[in-house]
Amino acid sequence: MQGNHRKKLSAALAILMLSSQPVAASGLEAARSKAVQKKSSIRSNMAGTQSKISQTKGQVAAVQAEMSALDAQITRVNIKIDQLNGEMQKLQAEIAKTKAELEAAKAELLEKKELYAKRLRAMYIANDRGYLDILLDSTDATSLIGNARMIRSIATSDRELIDEINAKVKEIEEKQALLAEQEKQLAQKQQQARIERSNLEAANAQKAGYMNSLMNNLSAYEAQYDAMLRESDAIESQIANLDLSIQKAKQEEAARLAKQRAAQQVRRQKASAPRARAAESSASADVVQYGAKATPEERTGELYWPVPGHHRITSPFGYRIHPILKYRKLHTGVDIGAPNGTPVVSAASGTVIASRFMGGYGNCVMIDHGGKVTVYGHLSSRAVSPGQSVSAGETIGYVGSTGMSTGAHLHFEVRVNGAVQNPLNYL
Repeated sequence: MQGNHRKKLSAALAILMLSSQPVAASGLEAARSKAVQKKSSIRSNMAGTQSKISQTKGQVAAVQAEMSALDAQITRVNIKIDQLNGEMQKLQAEIAKTKAELEAAKAELLEKKELYAKRLRAMYIANDRGYLDILLDSTDATSLIGNARMIRSIATSDRELIDEINAKVKEIEEKQALLAEQEKQLAQKQQQARIERSNLEAANAQKAGYMNSLMNNLSAYEAQYDAMLRESDAIESQIANLDLSIQKAKQEEAARLAKQRAAQQVRRQKASAPRARAAESSASADVVQYGAKATPEERTGELYWPVPGHHRITSPFGYRIHPILKYRKLHTGVDIGAPNGTPVVSAASGTVIASRFMGGYGNCVMIDHGGKVTVYGHLSSRAVSPGQSVSAGETIGYVGSTGMSTGAHLHFEVRVNGAVQNPLNYL
């Protein structure tokens, strides 16, 4: 839509510029007014897009911070998993060692049992004599005591051997059960850590997807902003061309009117010299009665100060919340506060290219200085006409509050090749 509008505006401008007939300034001013309105709309949209860009960049920064925090948590969980894996390796080595000890103890128990069985078989082979037979075979008290001691020694040795082996087996089995429980608990911790890492990685992946979406939006907003900026610059160039065309049309109109006035004057002089002198005297009286004039101040910059004696800036150049429209908008000049009716002077010598009521500008005068155009808005009245040549410091109007204004002041603009500049850089 914006591209079609620009093409239509360019085509209209080309038709106006190439026409062999004299171009009406009003038609050019209407085209210029449309271009200015379109530029204002684009600038408003640019401000909205810039706000979206800033908001999206803030969201990107927040998501980046969240992803960094998730990365830190994942790193900590990975360290925890590594530690648990190390503990598991040690525990499994201990379990393997205990298993080997248990196998050795069982082998020893088996060996002892076989030794005990051999002793029993030997006793059985010796006529299955038991402890009582051995005692009864004693020939005297000495052999009886010796045989009794031998029997007690064998019995004690058998009991101790069995008890020792059973205790050792029990100890190893208890240790093996404890290690198995520790392995189970450690495996649960490993599983919990892996689940935690999986959840964190899933959250991080979700954030990464959201980040990609934000970056795509940011790229789209920036591309949209750049396109609007290019269109705004193109319309600015069109406005500059229109200003030149308006200036040329006004000069041609002024020349035509001057010729008409000169011809009328010659006719009046031929018809009646006294009447011509009376008309000339009356015109002089009108000039004297037009209004007060201001004495230009000493120039400190490239241009004269447009409101001599009044230097209070009520609103500077740049973006601001418009006092009437109530949205952010580029303020294309500076506002200089002064009482209603205060004389306004031309900032430099030049030619008046516009002197009329211009919408939000109210009563407005535009002067071409050759490469620069100055604009004087919200005037209560105008003292110059299109095509008129003015000198630097000459009164061209009076401070007022016409158009979109909230109080008496001068809106002063400086345009170089059609582009608005900060007037304070030239005053």
